[in-house]
Amino acid sequence: MDWAKTKSIFIILFFLLNVFLTIILIYTIDNDSITKDTIYDARQALAERGVAITCDIPNFNGSMGTLTYDDMSLDKEKIIKNLSGRLEIKDGSKELDFLDEYSIVFRDGKPESAVPGLNNAEGILNFVSNVLKGTEIPVMDYHLDMIEEKDSQKTYIFKQKYKGLWIHENYIAVGLIDGGVTYLELRYRKIDSIISSKKVMPVHQVLIRHYDTIKNITITKIDLGFKEHKMGDGSRELDDIPVWRIEYEDKGKKQNKFFKAYDGTEIE
Repeated sequence: MDWAKTKSIFIILFFLLNVFLTIILIYTIDNDSITKDTIYDARQALAERGVAITCDIPNFNGSMGTLTYDDMSLDKEKIIKNLSGRLEIKDGSKELDFLDEYSIVFRDGKPESAVPGLNNAEGILNFVSNVLKGTEIPVMDYHLDMIEEKDSQKTYIFKQKYKGLWIHENYIAVGLIDGGVTYLELRYRKIDSIISSKKVMPVHQVLIRHYDTIKNITITKIDLGFKEHKMGDGSRELDDIPVWRIEYEDKGKKQNKFFKAYDGTEIE
């Protein structure tokens, strides 16, 4: 037999076997529980695609609702006073912008000196808490999510947690250079409740399903939370939907992918 033809046949058979295993993993698991064997099989199937997973794969197989918000806006007057001591948006190298009712950005191109205590996440949150004192923003509900370093600036990114779940659209980012605050960005919408529970697709199924994009990467963290979802016309849904967040390393750089928890569709 011609070797080239034999090789082609083996490649086709190998591909069909992987497709078959994927279908089995997605559609024939026990609907009431996810066994260790199922998770193990998923890891093996993903390894065939060059996917290394250095964290646990959550076995959540329940239902979740959407996250609704209150109409409360940020107290602009209080924030301006706390930052500058007077009602001014611009002051020398300092600039404060209100992006919308729920978001602010503060920049300081020439911070006067290092701020004491900003050498860890707890100290940074205490600093932000003082800046936002009297605004009813629950700063201590925010938790360190990641640290980014670019040139001489180190940026700490915190996100709110609600009932143990990440709220990806409620965040605080603090940029530091030599201990001085050069950048502070905040987004906060007051949470109301979680409504309209629906079945969630287990995350191992989501990973297996996306064979075109989940490949040749190292997954370092998987978690469940809520995120805004853009509609086809560019607008956003009023409520946040539950999402699986996949943190991964690609060529040494950490990145995130988000997938709708209801059907596994990837979103921005």
